Amino acid sequence: MTKLQLENLLLKAGDIARERDFFLIGSQALRGVSPAMPRDFPATREADLYPRRNPQAWYTLRTKLGKGSAFFKRNGYYLDCTDPALSTLPEGWLERLVPFRSLRTRGVTAWCLEPHDLFVSKLVAWREKDQLYLAAMLRHRLVKAVLISTRIEELPVSNSEKQELAERFQWLIANKARRNQRRRKN
Repeated sequence: MTKLQLENLLLKAGDIARERDFFLIGSQALRGVSPAMPRDFPATREADLYPRRNPQAWYTLRTKLGKGSAFFKRNGYYLDCTDPALSTLPEGWLERLVPFRSLRTRGVTAWCLEPHDLFVSKLVAWREKDQLYLAAMLRHRLVKAVLISTRIEELPVSNSEKQELAERFQWLIANKARRNQRRRKN
């Protein structure tokens, strides 16, 4: 999804939901700090938007802008109306949200997860696409290891789960180091 596509989707979502503020919790949340995504980031066709003050609009949004909608068939991208309550996020994430808006969105704002919060939420999900995304975040130095460790400690999960997440993070760092070594040899 391009920045222009996200702007278009956000504007349409605002009109449909009669909402000015949305949570943006998935991969596109990096737009809050990096409007131009690096070319080698995993591609995505959806934006995980959720109305911040009008949650009852989610069904209408999903129907009109979701994966099976005429909008998707016409444009090739869609809105996935994902409730932030379904994500595992560190304490304080609401205070760290980063706004994404432009002249094209006419004041409609996507409140994006801060990169370290986004990173740990994807670390929890740990699907293959999340692992590729996390590797890209590390490769482009969009997060700092010390803050990731802090955010893992701030997650509302058990200590054993925190340990597992720390091990996943170390695995990602080790993989990055191995790739860098291979590149230097070639």
